[in-house]
Amino acid sequence: MGCSKNYGSRSYSRPRYLRHGITDLQPGPCPVNLETGRPDCPPPTELVCIKTEKVYESCRRVQTNEEVTDLSGIAVGDILDVWCVDVDLVVNEQFPFVCEKIAGTRRAKVSYYYQYRFAYVDQEGQKFYTSNPIFHETTVVMSDRIMEKGLYVQCEVFLDCFECFASGIQQVTCCIGKLQLFKLVAQVQLLVPAYGFCPEPDDCVQVEAECPAYEPDWPPFPGDETDGE
Repeated sequence: MGCSKNYGSRSYSRPRYLRHGITDLQPGPCPVNLETGRPDCPPPTELVCIKTEKVYESCRRVQTNEEVTDLSGIAVGDILDVWCVDVDLVVNEQFPFVCEKIAGTRRAKVSYYYQYRFAYVDQEGQKFYTSNPIFHETTVVMSDRIMEKGLYVQCEVFLDCFECFASGIQQVTCCIGKLQLFKLVAQVQLLVPAYGFCPEPDDCVQVEAECPAYEPDWPPFPGDETDGE
């Protein structure tokens, strides 16, 4: 007796607790009511209790830093052109990402390391430079809610190397933009209206082999090219 090949197919019986809800609904915008001009969604079918993170307060801090790189001893001759490639966070045991409350205050702090990479053209041609990890720390003041024990600080950092230019004969300056988000969040259970479970998704498109199927010509040896002479 072998295993059924129908497991996971749409005809396969699903557990009863997954079959509840409106089956013909699909994720996406609700149709717009032409009379009111507002989205016209069907009424929810149930109230459900979900466990999620709730954001009680948030703020952002935007900063731009100029990182100057001396290429003396590396570049050959003058720098003819330069452009930024990317910038990324560096997160590991040696370079930790820390987001925390400062005890006894209304302050929150984030500290992290990042490194940037740019390309430049000197007398020998195009080259790349990657910086060492750079430390950065930002502190902000939030409301009194930060003192509540049930709330904790959550930090998100988005980096952008939006410009690099030659600031000297063998010197490059890169502008690193930092968008830093601070949130006071807590794990909560919320009662929300819902339409049941999400519909079963369509099957994924299978990845074809990188090489096309081999279809050799037959015969593999030279044929008789004479015309009967």
